[in-house]
Amino acid sequence: MDYFSTGKVAYPKLTLYAFHLKHSLSQKPKIPVENANDLWLKCQQLGKQLGVHRLKTLPKLIERAYYYNQKNSITGQILADDKFANQGILELTTFKKHQKNNLRLTGEVNPLEIHDTYALDLTLRYPHPEVKLADLRELNPDDCLLSKNINASLGQTLVFFAQPVGKIDDEQAFADACVKALLSEETWRKLNIYRQHQGELLGSSIFEYNNDADSPEAQCHLLIWLNTHDLTTELENKGEYYYPLIDLLLCRSKIIYARSEAIWCREQARSSYSDLEKYKQEFKEQKNNPIDLKFDNFNQWLQEIPEISFNYVDYLRDIELHRTTIQTNSNNYRLYLDKLNKICIKSDNLELLSNFLELALDTFVEQINTNLAYLTPGQNLFDQMIGTIRGIVEVEQAKRDRSLERTIQVLGIAFGGGAIVSGVVTQHIDKPFAQINFKYPVHPIVSSLLWSVLATVVFGLLAWLVTKPKRRRTKGK
Repeated sequence: MDYFSTGKVAYPKLTLYAFHLKHSLSQKPKIPVENANDLWLKCQQLGKQLGVHRLKTLPKLIERAYYYNQKNSITGQILADDKFANQGILELTTFKKHQKNNLRLTGEVNPLEIHDTYALDLTLRYPHPEVKLADLRELNPDDCLLSKNINASLGQTLVFFAQPVGKIDDEQAFADACVKALLSEETWRKLNIYRQHQGELLGSSIFEYNNDADSPEAQCHLLIWLNTHDLTTELENKGEYYYPLIDLLLCRSKIIYARSEAIWCREQARSSYSDLEKYKQEFKEQKNNPIDLKFDNFNQWLQEIPEISFNYVDYLRDIELHRTTIQTNSNNYRLYLDKLNKICIKSDNLELLSNFLELALDTFVEQINTNLAYLTPGQNLFDQMIGTIRGIVEVEQAKRDRSLERTIQVLGIAFGGGAIVSGVVTQHIDKPFAQINFKYPVHPIVSSLLWSVLATVVFGLLAWLVTKPKRRRTKGK
């Protein structure tokens, strides 16, 4: 059955849960990261795009809330005491002229700060008892709520909640039609989104869609929650599931983000290791080079290789930190999943949520362990190569220093001896320099110079012989 053309839903709503890092280990305590407010600025852009005035003013409301320190420390609601918000939730309305088929678009926004993270709960809804699936496109016009447009640093999840109108023979097909209605055809085709898991939450079926992208910016995570049970409406309105769910989705996003960063660090480390392999090959080729060229190359390498080594070690350290992040958030994920299980009814099935926990621990962590097992020995290789080159350079430098010292000694003795002889000869000169006549025998001045040069050469040779290094004799067997 073609549910996309014929299907209808009652009171549909699409909720964006986006997560953006506010603090990081690389920053000083209580100092936000450089782009910490980008999530609220994106809401401002969405407000302009959707024609929602209050959404456009959200950054100013948040700035004022922090100025007066209004953030609720328990729930993390930033607008908990704002006069424009109702219990921290800001009501949103749009004008009919911006909507098709006279459908009125309303919604709510609830900005949160959860530990080191900004979290955005943005809900857009049609408060109508009957809406065609084809009209759901206006809940996400131009795919404005997808991760590629929101650019939340830690990622996001979209949750669609609606009650099907009429009898549904195939809930899976109906959920597929809802996804098709919420996304453009081009996005559906390019992202390769597929139905990953399904289960039950608060008595009704819930379906998980994903494209399994590694990075948060490229991932499209979507939950289709079909309200097919009266108890679901009651429990959903009660809202006890809300904070455990948003905390669980935050842990999920942090795990995805940490894995993405670990993959990036692995690629950078492999690139650094590849650079080291080039130096290894060139090191083997240096034996055929002249000693001066070899010495200059090694000195240059001692400037370059330590920097590569430092970056390599830095990447390994970051990979280990990302592994710890995945493990820590997996533990927290399990806690929030237990809280959801306590709220759920007996017929509920949350395997679609528990499956991700198994994926994080059994696949993500183990893959990082494997990568570290391959990359860690490279750290020793860097150290050994630097030590080897430094040793060669130090030996060659010591030889050059000894050669220079010997040269100075030889020249010192030679010129000193020559000066002494020149002084002795000069004492016997009795003819002034102006009376030199080259028709007559050698003048005493010339004779003095000749004796000085000869003495310099003789003393230089003697000094060279005296300072000549002695070869070690090896005894034969």
